[in-house]
Amino acid sequence: ETEPGQVPEQVVKAEPEAPAAEEEKKSGVCDVCSGDSSKNKTTALPEEMVSCVDCGRSAHPSCLQFEGQLAETVKQYNWQCLECKSCSVCGTSDNDDQLLFCDECDRGFHMYCLKPKIEKPPEGSWVCHMCRK
Repeated sequence: ETEPGQVPEQVVKAEPEAPAAEEEKKSGVCDVCSGDSSKNKTTALPEEMVSCVDCGRSAHPSCLQFEGQLAETVKQYNWQCLECKSCSVCGTSDNDDQLLFCDECDRGFHMYCLKPKIEKPPEGSWVCHMCRK
């Protein structure tokens, strides 16, 4: 049985491994503070950056206001920046006003792709089925 806002595992699109060519696309400069991995210009501390798998834009998790577990989770999958974000179920970025972003992993989901559908955006934080496990 599927909980509200949950998608059966077999429906979630697979995230392919990032190919080596993707390394060349990554920017070595943070889009927010213009620092690099050796120095976040906001905190003056070294900080590993995350890079968008699609466009290569990079940023420090703290510059994106990703804290705690979220800052670590986005480093473990093919993360997409806000401009490139697509639905983790159908793979499109159509109807971006219908995309929900998980507060624990930052993946996007169309409200209508979830089973059962979510009719309106939830108030407060929202956690996807992948993070609720």
